[in-house]
Amino acid sequence: MTYFFSDTGPAPGEWGHFAVGWDGKNILTYFNGVPVGKVAFNGPRQTLGPEGGSGRLLIGGSDHQNVVGRIAQVRGYEDTNPRAVAPESAFTPETLFSVDGDFLSYYLRSSSTIADLSRAGRLGVSHPGTLRGVALGFPTSCPTCPVPKFVVDPKAPNFANPASPGQISAPVGSAPPVPEGARVFDSFSRQNSTYILGGVGGLGSTEGGALGPVAWQSGPTIQGRKPFGILNGRAVPLTDNFSVAWVLPATGSALLVQSDRQNATYGSGVDTSVAFRVQDADNFWFVYTHDSGAKLSLGYYQAGIRTDVANYNMPTAWTTLKVSTSPTDGGINIVANSFDIASLTNPTMKSNQGCGIFNNGAGLGLSNRWDNFTITAIADRTVFETTRVAAPHRFWHNFPARLSARIYL
Repeated sequence: MTYFFSDTGPAPGEWGHFAVGWDGKNILTYFNGVPVGKVAFNGPRQTLGPEGGSGRLLIGGSDHQNVVGRIAQVRGYEDTNPRAVAPESAFTPETLFSVDGDFLSYYLRSSSTIADLSRAGRLGVSHPGTLRGVALGFPTSCPTCPVPKFVVDPKAPNFANPASPGQISAPVGSAPPVPEGARVFDSFSRQNSTYILGGVGGLGSTEGGALGPVAWQSGPTIQGRKPFGILNGRAVPLTDNFSVAWVLPATGSALLVQSDRQNATYGSGVDTSVAFRVQDADNFWFVYTHDSGAKLSLGYYQAGIRTDVANYNMPTAWTTLKVSTSPTDGGINIVANSFDIASLTNPTMKSNQGCGIFNNGAGLGLSNRWDNFTITAIADRTVFETTRVAAPHRFWHNFPARLSARIYL
């Protein structure tokens, strides 16, 4: 038996969109359209023998473990798959599933059969569905088993009205104390903000600091949706492309901007980033980690044109990425925890004061997380106290190819 997990999930009383798939190498789990877990699984996708366990679809549970909660909609895919191109990409969970092309797209309701409304059915054969049970310890035909019950829940989203489906009931977390001297601080400890139920995402406003709440700006937007959102107290990418979000610290001094990665298991939160010298979505500097936090890239966009400046090795077990930027001589200092990564001088856009977060492109919905974002005004050309130098700087240009695999939901 193979179990799959994540470090992110729903709170009691919260409605969510859940999905799971296999890309041939890993089982991936998704919450509200964001990849949240990855567990290696080599297969087979369907076990051999009369029971054919992994080839059966169990909705709501089995004879020994059942979901505690309510299920509003179910759909699955066979031979066609919307997650086939990039399994680790964020996606938009649909508010109302269309009938054509979806398997099990009707709402669960009292019925002895399950309608197959897909274009080709399962493996090209249409099947009306039969009522099954687990009296023998595995799913088998059971015409006398209780039929599913449809319960009208006044707190449930209204799936029949895609224009106004309702809101998710989600708790608001308690924010940690603001770090001493911070002009801007945001731990993202507030209600989840994703694309589920017609939502547009977004980071809202920061929690505290000398400036008080400051509105996040972001770009580019797609059909009015913000590129970043919040999931379980951390900022996450919601779009599957290049994007940046920033705030203005309202000071002309040198700045220290930093962000924590989630440092989690099951493949999520291994990377983070910092954007600095931000003017808008076409003009800013960036530094981001990749390859599970082992590599770091530095560069900038000017008038929408990207320039990669340098690449570096990262130390092991780091948690916080820090960048200082000087408006006088254009000095840049990069530190991971207390490990010095790089120091250089580049005056390009040195007077820009915006700072924020950056998503480098597609396929990063699982790896990228941002937490405890902080901006502090510092003395110009501050030298960070470091314990030792990280691995020697190494300039390299062989960027990893994007993951592309077939995945079944």
